[in-house]
Order: sequence, then C-alpha cells, then structure tokens
Amino acid sequence: KALVFVALPYANGALHLGQIAGAYLPYDAFRRFMKLRGVDIISASGSDEHGTPITLRSIREGVPPGSIASKYHEINTDIFRRMNIEFDAYIETSSQIHKKIVAEFVTRLKENGFIYEGEMTQPFCTKEGIFLADRYVTGKCPHCGYELATGDQCENCGATLEPSELIDPVCIFDHTTPEFRKTKHLFFRLSTLQDELRKYVESNTQWRQNVIRYSSNFIREGLKDRPITRDLNWGVEVPFEGYEDKRIYVWFEALIGYLTGTTMALGSPERAMEVWGDRNVKQYYFMGKDNIAFHSIIWPGMLIAHGDMNLPYFIAANEYLNFKGEKFSKSRGTGVTMPEMLSSYDPEFIRFGLFYSLPEEHDSDFSIEEFQNKVNTELIDKFGNFVNRALVLAFKHGSVSMDQIKQNDIDVEAEKKIMETLGDIVEKMNRVSIRDAFRSWLDLAYFGNSYITKRKPWEACKKEGADCNAAIYTGVKLVFALAVTGQIFLPETSRKILSWLGYQEPVMLSEDIQFPVARVVTKPERLFEKIAEERINLKLVVARIERVENHPNAEKLYLLDLDLGREKRRIISGIKDSYSPQDLVGKKIIVVRNLRPANIRGV
Repeated sequence: KALVFVALPYANGALHLGQIAGAYLPYDAFRRFMKLRGVDIISASGSDEHGTPITLRSIREGVPPGSIASKYHEINTDIFRRMNIEFDAYIETSSQIHKKIVAEFVTRLKENGFIYEGEMTQPFCTKEGIFLADRYVTGKCPHCGYELATGDQCENCGATLEPSELIDPVCIFDHTTPEFRKTKHLFFRLSTLQDELRKYVESNTQWRQNVIRYSSNFIREGLKDRPITRDLNWGVEVPFEGYEDKRIYVWFEALIGYLTGTTMALGSPERAMEVWGDRNVKQYYFMGKDNIAFHSIIWPGMLIAHGDMNLPYFIAANEYLNFKGEKFSKSRGTGVTMPEMLSSYDPEFIRFGLFYSLPEEHDSDFSIEEFQNKVNTELIDKFGNFVNRALVLAFKHGSVSMDQIKQNDIDVEAEKKIMETLGDIVEKMNRVSIRDAFRSWLDLAYFGNSYITKRKPWEACKKEGADCNAAIYTGVKLVFALAVTGQIFLPETSRKILSWLGYQEPVMLSEDIQFPVARVVTKPERLFEKIAEERINLKLVVARIERVENHPNAEKLYLLDLDLGREKRRIISGIKDSYSPQDLVGKKIIVVRNLRPANIRGV
C-alpha cells in the first residue's frame, strides 16, 4: 500500500499552469504508475480554504470568504476533471469533518505536551483597529531584498518569514506602518524535535537533492517553536476555552488535510489511523519547492508529536515553471491560468507540453510558441504519425500471431528497445524521476518513427508471408508498448489506442510485456489535429519616449511613459542593459498598439 498526496492549493483563484506543472501533473503521473503496477494506493488533496489569500480576495470583491472558497473549489475541481487529474478524495478544509479531525489532532498534541500558551508580537493596524494576518503586511525580504514579500513568506526566494522580519513593513489596506503589539497565542514545540528531525532528514537519502539541501539548511539554522493560532475570524475554531476569537493557523490545519483526505477515502477515521500507523505503507508528497520545509520538517514534527503515525517517505518538490522568464504567480497575475489554456487547447496537448518542460531538477521556462511547436512537431509529427502508419497497415492486413513471424535484425532491435524502455520507465518512476521517465517514453516514439521508415512494412507486405507478418507485428507491438506506458502521461490518448487494439480496460505495466497477437479491431482514426498557428494583425505606431523609470521589482526592466499622439501609454521594456535613461528620453520608437495589457512583476 501507499499514500500519495499533493499540496492543497489555495481556493483564492483558478489554478495556473505553473501549479499544474509543479505539483499536480507529476502527482497524477506517479499515482497512475503506482496503480498500473498493482500497488494499493490512497490519493488525496483538497482546497485550502482558510488562508489569507481567500480573505483578501473576499475583501476586494465584497463577499464572504466562504463564497470565494466555494467558487474556486468548484472551478479547480473542474480543471482537475478536464485535465484527467484524479483523487480518491478531494477535500474542503471548511468541511465539518476536517474541523473535527483538526480539533482531535491539536488536542492530542496538547495532551502530549507539544502545545503551550505564550505571547507573540503581531502587527496591529491602528486605523482599522485589528491585528493583521501575516499576508496583510508587505515589505522588503531580509534575505533577498524582494520588495513585495509578505509577512509569512517571500514569493521570490521562498524564505519563511515573520511580519516583524520585514524591512519597512506596511499594512496592505491603508499603506501605513503597523504597530507591533503583544497578543496571546498557542505554540507548537518544534524546537524540542531538533535532533530527531535532523536524524530523520539525514536518513532519507532517497529524497531529491533540492529537498535534502533545503531541509538540512533549515534545521542547521535552528528550529523555533511556531505559533499555531492567529487573530482571525475565518478558519478552523480553536478547541480550547479562551480562544473563541482566534483560529487555527492555516499552515498547521492544512497539513492535517492529508489525514482528512485519507479518512474520507476510506470512510472512517479508524481505518485511516490504521493505514497511517502501518509501517509498510509509504507516504509520497508532491509540491512546489516553496513548500519543502512544511513537508520535510514541520509536518513530520507534528506527526512525531502526535505519535503512532508514519513519517513521509518521499517528498517530490519541483522547481518553478516560469513564464517568459518570470515566475507564475496568481497574486501578481503573471502567467497563464488553466481556464485560459483549456479554452484553447486539448488537455492531452497541455499534459504533453508540461511533461516536456517539467521543472523537476531546475527551473524551466514556458512559452505558448514553444508549447505549440513541441505539440505539433514532437507529439503529432513523431508519435501520432508513427501510431497512425503502423495501425492503419495492421488493420488492413489483419491479425498476426507470434508463430506467424520471422523477425529480421531491425525487428530484433525493436524488441530489445521495447524491453529496455519498459525497464527504464519503471526504474525511473520508482525513483519519482518523472521527467526522465517521460523522455524515455518519447524516445521510444522517436524509435518507432525511425523503425517504420527503415523497415518499410509496405514494401515487405507486397508479398504475404513471415517477413510481412514480422513487420506488422513488430510495428503494432511498439505502438502497444507506447500505449501501455503512455497511460502514465497521456491517459486519454493511450485509452483510445488500446481500445483500437481490443483492450477495454487499463493494461497493467510490467517490464516483461506480453503481446501474443498483433490485432487492430477498430479502424484507427487520426489521433490529433495540429494546432493552427495564430495569426495576429499587429498595429504598429510611432511613439515618443517622454519619461524613463527603473522597474521597482526587476533589475533589468524600465518603465517607459510614451506619447502615441492620440493617447499616453506606459510600457515595460527589457532594454536596460543597452541604454541609459538619458539615451532614451525624447527618442521615437515603434510599438505594437494592440497587445493585451499584462502585469509584469507587480506593475
């Protein structure tokens, strides 16, 4: 058995492409792989509905936080459905079952001596007369200097923060400097687990290097007790007297969502606790790299404090997928949202494009132009073309069994390539090296395309016999191997191909693939239609540069104020390395007048 989880996304907006690539698509590939290998798994995630991003959005839109959370819970579950990303349970943290499980969990920690009452200094807005949640305060990050860091985390470098650590902090509501006042809260004794968590991190040599490196550095700096309550009115209630006006801090209760998801998937808390306590059940977690510490240190610490529960076995933290050099960000409006992508592209195309650019070991960049090109030239021209050529020939020819063939050296090479690729994909998926496994799958598609060109089955089949049969059989077996392994990456495409071959149920994945008869029972159709290149009618105008400013959040960008004759316009330009402001003021340039406005690094 195994538990497979993926970090709960905030229900404050539609998921963007970077989130799907960074966590949810790798999770889905691994979940599918485990099922195809016959592993009894439970998979779960859910909507994190209590964070300050939700309350911020509710304030802006003038609606209750619950309405925002419910709205985006529905939108994001629909995105997962359309993308064929599946869960055994997808929870809402505002649900009563989650609140009950959180209350029981925190009570157990208090009984075990890991929760205590203390005082902390919190930002207080004198104008509004309220304590400010961490994300209601912004300022400069003390670690990297990023100007728009929030009081809980720097979005630029990933550092976890306290509001008091920010340089020049301001309240997001009125942009005044908050006062820092003492307030009563509950704390988790994380510091007492320093040695135990250090040994735990050191023992997990199977983790990715970025996880080991980040976790080791985090522990080396010294673990501190962390507050688990906040002065809020939206969230999970604190189950102790005297805390009626406070709520459980979202980072703490959202992690317990994994236990809630298991409970919902199995139907009872007793069965969930039994699985969590079973030493033979490994836990796998998928997330972006900004969530490493919560899953490699804080969540294991919470589980140790609770007792009788296993710790995470593998933490798959991906790097960032950037959009034209900038990090995807819901808060800054950078990148492409999933509803935008799904309105224009087949979900299988999106899956292919993201697997191709998966940011597993280092940040990778995404552009629509490159995405379209890879889909057309790699997925359609190579994979789709090979599948169509091999299966159309086989459908016309009829079924071929192994005892009817006489393979030549090219066929034998193909058989060897199939076996090597199957073993390679299984080995890489077991290591959770999903991008490498995908590249092995794609390499088999390249090989298939090359095979059919070299083997020329249309020539071999000018005369019926064992040689013709071998060319047909081997070509179909290559397609079969691609479809079986492709169930991990392109489930709908693979299902369609397998149905043409007479398989109505998923085919289990084995290194020793059994394929006694090459048979195409349904006439194959064209798998894909190419993405048409979008032609844009550009409107070019001459503009005069009136003013040049440095971009406040990007070292290599300028803000240019332009006079277009009939209107004034501000644009962002990446020419800072080549021109000084004095070189540009008064100059005339050509600009595209009908580009859609965009937010770039907060401007």
